[in-house]
This record gives sequence, structure tokens and C-alpha cells, in this order.
Amino acid sequence: MSWGRLLGLLALFLAATAGPAEGQLTQFGQNKVQYRTLDWHVMHGAHVDLYFYPEEAGLAPTALAWAEESYDTLARKFDHEVAARIPLLVYATHADFEQTNVLPFAPPEGVLGVTDYAKRRVTLPFRGNLAEFRGTLRHEMTHVFQLDLEGDAYARTFHDVTSMLPLWWSEGLAEYFSAGQDARDEMIMRDLVISGRLPSLHDLGGVEGAIVYPIGGRIHQWLGRTYGDWRIAKFYRDLWRYDDFESAIYGTYGRTLDQLSAEFQEAMRREYYPSIDGRRALDASARRIAAGAVKPVLSADGDTAVYFAAPRGYVVAEARGLDGGADRTIVTAGRSADIESFHPFESRMDAGRPGYLLFSARHEDRDALVVWDIVHQRVAGRYQFPGLVAIVSPAWLPGDSSVVFSGLANSGVSDLYRFTFRGERLEHLTDDRYQDLDPSPSPDGRQLVFASDRTAGGLDGAVNLFVLDLASGATRQVTAGPWVDESPRWASNGRIYFASSRDGVLNAFSIDSTGHGRRETSAWTGTYDPTWVPHRDAILVGGFHDLTFSVYLVPGDTLARRDTFSLAHTDPAGQWTWPEAPGALAQVSDARPYRSHYTLDFALAEAAFIPGVATVQGATAMFSDLLGDRVVVANVATYQGPTLGSLLDNINVSALYLDQSRRLNWGIGGFRARGDVYESGYSVDYTETAAGAFGFVQYPLSPFSRIDGTFVLESSDRFDYTLPVADPHRVGIIASQYVSYVFDNAAWLPTGPIDGSRFAVTAGIGSDLTNSRFDDWVLGADARQYFRLSRQSAYAVRAFGFMSGGDRPRRINIGGTLGLRGYPEYGYIVGTHAVMLNQELRFPIFDFLGLGFPVQEIRFPGVQGAIFADVGKAWYDQAAATSTIGSYGLSFRMALTPVAVLRLDWGDRWTSGNYDAYGLGLDQQRRRFVSFFFGYNY
Repeated sequence: MSWGRLLGLLALFLAATAGPAEGQLTQFGQNKVQYRTLDWHVMHGAHVDLYFYPEEAGLAPTALAWAEESYDTLARKFDHEVAARIPLLVYATHADFEQTNVLPFAPPEGVLGVTDYAKRRVTLPFRGNLAEFRGTLRHEMTHVFQLDLEGDAYARTFHDVTSMLPLWWSEGLAEYFSAGQDARDEMIMRDLVISGRLPSLHDLGGVEGAIVYPIGGRIHQWLGRTYGDWRIAKFYRDLWRYDDFESAIYGTYGRTLDQLSAEFQEAMRREYYPSIDGRRALDASARRIAAGAVKPVLSADGDTAVYFAAPRGYVVAEARGLDGGADRTIVTAGRSADIESFHPFESRMDAGRPGYLLFSARHEDRDALVVWDIVHQRVAGRYQFPGLVAIVSPAWLPGDSSVVFSGLANSGVSDLYRFTFRGERLEHLTDDRYQDLDPSPSPDGRQLVFASDRTAGGLDGAVNLFVLDLASGATRQVTAGPWVDESPRWASNGRIYFASSRDGVLNAFSIDSTGHGRRETSAWTGTYDPTWVPHRDAILVGGFHDLTFSVYLVPGDTLARRDTFSLAHTDPAGQWTWPEAPGALAQVSDARPYRSHYTLDFALAEAAFIPGVATVQGATAMFSDLLGDRVVVANVATYQGPTLGSLLDNINVSALYLDQSRRLNWGIGGFRARGDVYESGYSVDYTETAAGAFGFVQYPLSPFSRIDGTFVLESSDRFDYTLPVADPHRVGIIASQYVSYVFDNAAWLPTGPIDGSRFAVTAGIGSDLTNSRFDDWVLGADARQYFRLSRQSAYAVRAFGFMSGGDRPRRINIGGTLGLRGYPEYGYIVGTHAVMLNQELRFPIFDFLGLGFPVQEIRFPGVQGAIFADVGKAWYDQAAATSTIGSYGLSFRMALTPVAVLRLDWGDRWTSGNYDAYGLGLDQQRRRFVSFFFGYNY
């Protein structure tokens, strides 16, 4: 369910109907854009319902067959049958997957699949590689069984067992039951074990990053080998009996978590320590050029490395000399729609033309081929192709007239292409279902070397190197084996440099024109993406060491080069063919168009009783369709006083229908509301009974900017107590219209924004149609800029302004820790006009806090500090002389969870005059304040 967007649109409606609050007129946040409307169909297996659209008709039968195969395998492993049918949503490309409404956010490249708790949907994209797709599908199907078993345990005890299982257990088991460990997983494990940094199972329980996948998978592999996989079914079958994870582990394995941890640590040392023999540590055998960097290439001058990095939250293309010096940012992604994002782990650049950088970047609904002018810091050329959604690893052909790259079609098929700038002609070089990646031209420009799964074992994950003759189109295989040979580069010395996992450790190798190969690096953690550096007898590589991806310069290692090999004979007949499920054509032809069917996502009810005074009760329910495109929310609440009549008189009802299936998101609804409204303090400002209808729209211009609009038509019976109006009792039909423009490209830390900017401007009019007058008008702006000073520090500034007029103008409160700190959160600092300026210097105090106890260490999250200074004022038209007030001091923030940031503000208040106009009752002796609050940084 797309909670983020739903809540954002609801907040937009509430802001327009209930008045702006807390110094913010509309919701910030980046946007998910529905660029394409997909024609969904469904076909049914024995246990799985597959949802797909025409572009993936060729994949659909295979996907359904593999899902059913996974179901049968997992049913035996878990000794369990899933009660409900399993919805499987498959997207043809990751670009299509990024617009799914199953998730509340646009999934980044690293997210290859999800299984949600509410509807148990498996949702994943196809990225051109069948082996990867099958492994991800099995991984997500494992989660379906886990959630179903955890649900059974909850039904027996009403104990939330899902929250007590650490992430390493759940994700590690899914990894173990799917594709298992690959060379990069082993790279991480080897680094952790040999460096002595492999965490204990206790410590691992608090880790939630991506590192839990390889570690968790390895733990389950060891548990299965040592104690038997049959215990997994027992663990889930008996889960309802236990109150915590450690008890469940002891009951299943007969060992405490500490005992298992010690055994696992010993087993990993025995397994990985011998892998050092014959290999060297990267920091001892190479010179690090840049930390936190990936995909290095060599510039035209041969003395500069160009790579992707994210030193301050945004992914940038950087350059640094091979002999040292400061890094230089060439181009930054993620700040504007021109270059929305790079593919830093998937696609390499080409810096081989003086003054220019060639790369691919996301622009609107698909990738663009970009030629960047380094000297003038601008786009020299941007090219997009209607049939291609992704462009990977573009490379110049000798001369400046054309480039080659790997392209992913709308159907998810990956092929090689050549693009000629003159005439803007796109040519297909390969045309089949195999995944072809990382083309690199020979020095004479007549051939390309590329990596492909078109080899024997390709369906099981094998990737080898192939050479394509551009004149004839003929392809020949140059490496073979059940391993991964990747990222080839054809160097000017005639050798092809590439990375290979042929001995279990990813390292750099090369082959010459006669078919003789040799090892180039022998790092025990691993190297990849090698590029030969002329005149230095060295190789520029990506490497992993001390849990950090970095770029290294590796001198020619004569010891490593003694490890030579000759290419094995390759048989083209060994290439695999596309797997066809039985009756595939019949299955696709029998598929039916998708029809929205709403199911309950959640229902909440609450009640409160105050003896002798009142009873309060209410309920909320939300329904949505399977795709998450359409949502219905209903709410009812009432207040019952001493008489039965008050039960109906005080009823509040609202209903909302939200459609987010297209780029223009819209919603309609109705409401009936009655109650007292507090705007300016702790006394009632007005009482209103209103009923009406509303509608709203949200149109994203890009992931960073959008336009919001709201319309409300209501019948209102309102009596004002505090506004000095001629007629305090207003009865009439009120029409309100509001429009906002929002821009947000901010980069975040766990405590809030740290870089970029956010801006919103809102304007609106409320018309009293019955009495032919303006009920209110509103104009407001909120601008925020973050100047990043280091990785975790920044200077943040916000300017805010608000004004409202009309017969019954809106009022706004600017007090509180997210406004004027040191002043009340609600009421007092209120007016129909307001201005405010916030400034603070944010800096880290410590990354984490560990406290030692007799049993074990307890680790708390890191703390961010800030020095702040706020100034502002709020006033009514008739009281423009209200004093300016402000505060300054220190603030501390701790991100307890991803959605809860604990804040402590300590400082002094000040005023240019006195506090009497705000009714605060403060004097000079009560200037100091301390306040606690939960909330992100502004």
C-alpha cells in the first residue's frame, strides 16, 4: 500500500480544510511518477495468480511455472501449505517497477523485489537476467511462507512474533533458500572474518542494513549443514510457544544464541582463513585512489581516475589524479530532473574523449545517453530512444561519430546497440533473449568484447565473455566456465581485462589475442572493474576492503601473473534456450484483463469513557485494490454526552476515494464534522457544524517538483468567539480552492535533511457563496536550504511567511520545536500574518553510544547536535505592532527508529519588546527553556 502518498494527499486535504499548521502549508517529499499506464492481465496457477502486461507476455508463463515450482519446494521445506492464493506482480523492467503503488516509495535500483505484509503480494521486476529473476522470485516466495507461518503463530497467541525475529534471520533464510551466496557475498564475508569484525549473533540482531543478507544467508547455510534444515520447519511450527527469539532458538537448536554464535565464528575462521594463502590484502598490495567509490575508468590523459561516489548524499561523477590530489566533482545526479540518477553499481562511464564524459542517466521515464561537457559543466548532448528504458555502460567507438552500449527494451530484453550521432541512427547489434552487458571496442574499432549469459550454465548464473565482429555480426565465445566473467575492457595493448570469480574470489584477469590468459590481481577480498593504465604497468580497479568500496591502483603483480591459463574449447551448442512452460501459449491467451477488487487493509476502533461526563468512540477502515492504485478510507467518530441525542448530533464522518493509477493522482470524498476549534490558544475560537464534499489533485512534474490542488464545497454553520467580525454567526455555502507548488531534492540523514533544498508556495481563496463575500484568502511560502559542510554536518536555513485575509481569515501557529523553539507548540504564537527565520549549524556528536552492563553491551543510536537561532513574529491586521520574538541555544537529536527522532532543545528566549501581546505571561526571569519533542529536523 502506498502509505506515503496516501498520507501526503490526506495531509494536503486537511491543510486546506482545517487551516495551515506548524509553519508548513503543504507536505514536502519527492514524488513517484506514473509515466506509463500498464494494461494488466492475470493468469492462474495451482497456488499463484500472476499479474503481468503485454510487454512481458513471453516471460509470464515461465514466471508462473517457476513460482509454482518454488511453492512446491518451499512447502516441503517448511512442511506447510499457504492458505490463501499468492498474488505475483511482475514488471518488465525496473523502470516500470519504480512506479508501483505496492510500495510507498519509488524502489531504488538495489531493491529487486518485495513481499508486503498486508496482502502478501510478491512484486518484482525483470532486469534481463533469468538467473537473477528466478533467484529473486524464490527469495520473495520464501517470505510468503514466513509471513503465513508467523500469522498462524499470532493467531494462536495474539503475540507479534514478526517483530521479534531479527532481520538477519528472515532475510538470511530467504537468501539461503534462493540463489545462495555469490562472489560479492563471499567478498563481504571474507573481509568480515579475516579482519575479525564478524559480528556476534546478538550484535547482528540490531543491524538492519543490506549487510544482513550475506551474513544471514551464511548463518543459515552453516545451521543447515551443522544441525539440519528440518529444524527450520520446527522453528516456525513452535514459534507460538515462545516469547522471544532467543527462547525459540534454544527450543529449536538446543543451544543458546551465544553458543551458536561462538560455533559459527569458529566455523567461519576455519573456512576463510585458508583463503589468504597465495593472496594479498588490498591495502598492502595497492594504493587507494578514492574511498567510497565504484566503477572506475581512466581519463583521456591516462593520469586521472573517474568514478562514481556519494561523499555527501548525492551520487556524483568525480575525478582524482592517480598520483594524488583533491577530488573534483564533474557532475551530480539527484538534484534536478535533467539528471535524476546514475546507475553507479550497474553502468560504467567512458572518459576517453578529452573534455567530455559519456554516461547514462535517468531522465523522466527512461534512461538517456548523455555527453557531458566537462569544461563548461553542461550537457553537450542527450539522447533517448522510444524502445529502450535502460542504457548501460556506453563506450566510444574509435573516432567521435558513434558509441556502443547495452540497452534494455520495454519488454525487459537486453541487447547491444550502436548509436551514430550523425543522423541519430540506432542500430541493433544483438537481437535475442540473452543478457548482453558492458561492450568494449577493440583498438581498431572492428570488434566488441562483452559479457553475456548466453553460455552453458547461463540459466544457473554463469556469465562469460564473447567477441562480436561489427562488420559481419558474427559472435564467438572467448571464455567459458560455470563462473562469472564480467566488466571486460579491451585495452590499447591488445589484451582484454576483466573480473572473474573462477576460483571463488572475484579478481582481475586478462587474455590476449591468442587465447592465453593470466591473473592480474590476487587480493583476498577481491577486485573488479579493471582498466589497464598505459605507461605505468598498472591496473585501475574497484576493490572492497574494511567494508568499504574503493578505487585502487594496483601495480603489475609479477607473482600473480604466474597464474596463467588457456581458454577452454567452447561449444556454441552449449548455449541454453529460453525455457518454455508447458502450454505457454494457451496460458497467455487465456489470461484475463485485471479488474479492481477491493480488500480490507486494516480496521481500527477506539473508545474512551469519562465517568459522569462523556463517552468517545470511533473507527477507521481502509480498503485498496491489489495494485494499490485505488484506495478507499472511511472514518466515523462521535462524542456522547449526558443525553442520547448528542450521540448523533456530535457525529463526525469522512470518506475518501483515491486514484493514483496515472500520473495525475486525484481523490474525492465527503465529510460531516461538528466540534469546537482551537486555533489561537487553549480557549475555543469557534464552533462549527459542516458537511460537504472535496476533491484534490496532485500532478508530479518530476520526482522533485509537483503541483497540488484542492477544492472543498461545504455547508457551514459557524459561530466565532475570538475573531472581531461584524456577524459572529455565519451560515452559508463555502467554496474553497487551494493550489501549491512544491520542490524537494533534499538528501537525508536519519535525523532529517542534510543537503539540497525544499520550497513550497501555497495560495487559496475561500468564497461565501450564500453571502457573496470572501470568506478567506491565504498566501504562504516556505523555503529551506541546506549547505552541507561535511558528510554529517550542515548549515540549515529556513524562511517562512504567511498571510491571510477576508471575512474570516485563517490563523497560523509558528511556535514549537519545529518553528520558534522555546515557545508553546500550540496556541499563543498565532496570527493571520506571520514571518519566521530559522538557522542552525548541525554537526555529529557521536555515531553511537555503547553502555556496558553485566549481561551485555547496550548500544544506542548516534546523536546529532545543533546550534540554533530563531526569530519571528505573528500578528493580526489590527495588531501589527506585535513584538518580534526569538530564541537561541543548543539542540540534540537521536534517531530511535526510522520514523521517530527524539529531540532535546535547550536555550534562551528573547523579545524586542514584551510578551504581553502573545499572552505568554513570561518575564526576563523566565527566559531559559528546556523542551523534549519527537520529530525530524526542519
